[in-house]
Amino acid sequence: MPIVEGTMRRRAFVVRAAVIAVLLLVTLFPLYWMVLNSFKRTGEFFTDPPTFVPPRLDLKAYQEALQYTGGKGLQDSLIVATSTMILSVGLGSLGAYAVARYKWGGKNFILLLLVIQMLPPVSVALPLFILFDRLKLLDTYQGLIVADTVFNLPYAIWLLQGFFQEIPIEVEEAAMVDGGSRWQVFTRIVLPLSKPGLVAVSFFTFIFAWNEFILAFIFSRSRVTPLTVVIPAMVGSDTILWERVYATSLVAIVPVIILSLVLQRYLVRGLTFGAVKG
Repeated sequence: MPIVEGTMRRRAFVVRAAVIAVLLLVTLFPLYWMVLNSFKRTGEFFTDPPTFVPPRLDLKAYQEALQYTGGKGLQDSLIVATSTMILSVGLGSLGAYAVARYKWGGKNFILLLLVIQMLPPVSVALPLFILFDRLKLLDTYQGLIVADTVFNLPYAIWLLQGFFQEIPIEVEEAAMVDGGSRWQVFTRIVLPLSKPGLVAVSFFTFIFAWNEFILAFIFSRSRVTPLTVVIPAMVGSDTILWERVYATSLVAIVPVIILSLVLQRYLVRGLTFGAVKG
């Protein structure tokens, strides 16, 4: 029997390893294909048979991508996504605390927030376009930041209020008995104890703003051009700059990967601890 059980465990291990290997291949191959094609030159993309080894380590596509529109797009995306993240976390923490402690908005308020979060951006694009046009916010950082914050704020409030509810009210009451004001309790006790939630919300609001396309496409013209607008613009009616498309796409992935590596130890707890309530 031990021999049979050992054989079955080895077979199960082999099956699991094979499934994981297939999933990794399916997941990572598109990324490898992007890296491979970013080193190719015009005329090398449709060879038969296709090549799976970089012909050369040529960084010309990256230089051209950053020199022309990619560099400006990277700058604009960083400004818009970072500003949206700061506003969403700052305003979201205040709103979430009001919901968690003062039951502001009633018991169905969080459900209403989730409904707003699920609205497709295109459904409100036209009203926002008319409003921003009158306020002279089209093709500006302020316009894109406000639009992205509007759609990220419900998510921030929903996630953070769960964290704030997990903090015992007795901790805050004890601090106020010792002479602390409500603002001091919030900034010196509640926010530090909610650090995993703040990090998780910061990460995802940055990602949402970084990947946002519809609003960026509608509200931007020439002065503000995030990467989500720059990359499709490389696909013309008569020619496609494939090497720049791949190079710029990889450049767009780098900040997200760096941010996820820096914050990864907070993300799991941030998604499983505070989001179980509400």
